[in-house]
Amino acid sequence: MARAQWEQNLGRMLQELDQYAAANKVDAAKQPPREAEALSKSLFLAHSTTDTNFSAVCASKRLLSPSRLAELSGTRVNPRSPEAILGTAGYVFLYAAPFCRGSTGCGFLFAHTLESAHREDGVATPFDSGGLLHKKVSRPNPAEPARDFLARHEIPVPEHRDYLQRAMTLLFAKPADYVVGNEPVWPGPIGLTGGDRRRWTHEVRVADQVSIPTGYLQAVFAPIRLMTEGGAIESLVKWCRLEGVDCIPLYTSRADDFETLKRRCVDYILGKLLP
Repeated sequence: MARAQWEQNLGRMLQELDQYAAANKVDAAKQPPREAEALSKSLFLAHSTTDTNFSAVCASKRLLSPSRLAELSGTRVNPRSPEAILGTAGYVFLYAAPFCRGSTGCGFLFAHTLESAHREDGVATPFDSGGLLHKKVSRPNPAEPARDFLARHEIPVPEHRDYLQRAMTLLFAKPADYVVGNEPVWPGPIGLTGGDRRRWTHEVRVADQVSIPTGYLQAVFAPIRLMTEGGAIESLVKWCRLEGVDCIPLYTSRADDFETLKRRCVDYILGKLLP
């Protein structure tokens, strides 16, 4: 039932995007179509975590939703958290983009094909859902509950990439700007203003959990001091090398160096997808 609604949302939103482009005389012919297609269809799915949590994630070998984490710890999801307010606590959060969450220093990239394995329990939005509750982000109608706004813009996976390709083509100076983090030239028809790149970055949510050592894992990013400390991290690194998964060491002078993590991730994505 939910997927049928997500498909309806996608059809409407694609139509709104084309109408927006026509009304603003946006010339899609200026964009390199191959670049938009290559990036939108193959962009990896990113999830970042703190240096402190990285070892625990490697030991559990999975990413868990807030609901599952609370269940395992014998607690409950904070009712004031964005996930509780928006009804998204049962999902693992990923981005079809480079790492976006600040105050993190380690990360995992998964192949885009992970979405196809979660067609029934995965969903996407063309923005970060938690950003809807950020004081710097404004919605077109502030009186509309954030949860309702979110529901109107949830679209299916992997088909959300059709919208991503159109957005890259119509709204950005060039498709790679989406990856680099440059603001779009045109804000688009969704109507969000303020905030940062999460306002237009595609969020992908997968129900309950995502296993890490699987055929979908593309790359692991972490400070080299963590990769060589032994234990669960070293075990994961060894597995990655046996399976041909890229391990990207980060040379950092402080914990949770997000800028270094993001920069290396952007370079990695562009190098892999736009050779």
